Amino acid sequence: MNGPSRGLRIAICFALAVVLPAAQTPPTAHARDTWRVVDRECRDVLPPQAKIRACLNLLSDRRLSTAYLAPINSEISNTFQSLRDYANAIKYKKIEIERANVAVTQPSPSREVLPASLGAMSLRYTELGTLQSLNRLANFNSQSDEARRGATEEQNNYNLALSYNPMNYRAYRYRADIHSLFCDSASAVQDMEAAIRFAEQTGDQDAARDYKRATLSACIPAWRRD
Repeated sequence: MNGPSRGLRIAICFALAVVLPAAQTPPTAHARDTWRVVDRECRDVLPPQAKIRACLNLLSDRRLSTAYLAPINSEISNTFQSLRDYANAIKYKKIEIERANVAVTQPSPSREVLPASLGAMSLRYTELGTLQSLNRLANFNSQSDEARRGATEEQNNYNLALSYNPMNYRAYRYRADIHSLFCDSASAVQDMEAAIRFAEQTGDQDAARDYKRATLSACIPAWRRD
């Protein structure tokens, strides 16, 4: 897919115009019923283009609780990724993070931020980094300035992922490749060692074994950070 169709672009623009006001609307629907609506009117819709339109339409429903905005945007991002439309996948992953970040950074006085919430934020930033990697590899010359800027953004998101979960071994693994691209071999090795260590501690022996066998990306001299 080279980009969304004209009708889909219009739907995207309309959804972006209404999502922000909708995010401030208090919930009025029962949670269980709302999840059924989300499944029926977003997650379970096929084909992908129809799913995107359906999810965008659902986002415009002002009765929708703010708790459902991040998951719906995640569905949209994942669907664009399946279509290899990485630019839009990145856009909606960022919206997902923005919606989810409110609950993490501004917890209510009656409750603390749960470790699971921090882990979920770490995963979202890791996913954003991998989307930027796919976009960089698919759309830019591997040694261009655009690719370097994309790699820098990717690295920043792995840094954020690790700020939420310092044991996120996948973020270490992906960041090791970025360090290697920037010719920082010492940092690349340290990150790879951390990836292996935390994968083993977490019990993901398959990932640890793969990381031990992995070869880091080759240094790009033009990207060298002096």
